[in-house]
Amino acid sequence: MIYIYNCYGGTHSSVLAASYHLELLDDTREPTKDEILALPNFNKLVYGNRGELFYYGSDKDGNEVYTVGRGRSKILIPGLYNLASMLHKQKLLDEKIIFSSTSPTVPLPMTFGGLFSRWLKLDFIGVPLLVKGAKQSYKDVIELVNHTKKVAKKDNSEVIILDNKELKKK
Repeated sequence: MIYIYNCYGGTHSSVLAASYHLELLDDTREPTKDEILALPNFNKLVYGNRGELFYYGSDKDGNEVYTVGRGRSKILIPGLYNLASMLHKQKLLDEKIIFSSTSPTVPLPMTFGGLFSRWLKLDFIGVPLLVKGAKQSYKDVIELVNHTKKVAKKDNSEVIILDNKELKKK
């Protein structure tokens, strides 16, 4: 199985989700500032990285975990879904793929932190906001990861898109 967590920039909430999925972060407590800032690609990707898949590792069940930033695109994830479906139909791919949006977990501090840090290059304002947002959202991100794994195991589809909007309403 292949998990692909996606968000706007691919450098904040999706990185957190991949890190919880791979148990790089402890899901029993709030992450520390140092743990957050040490994550691979956390707050490091730029506009040109949008659409690029980043591999983070394999989980304890051997499933591969990736992230991708989709920007404002409404077609990137459906396009990847269609590509994966076509490869399945042609028997060129036999791995189940789950696209899981982490955007519903993004709190306001993370949104503004990304704006200040990635767009305006004002890390002294943006990074503290990103850390605050990561700490504020950690339970929601863990819930999203657990939901993603649960759906992946239950759903027999070859390719799945989860927008996870229902998680935000809780």
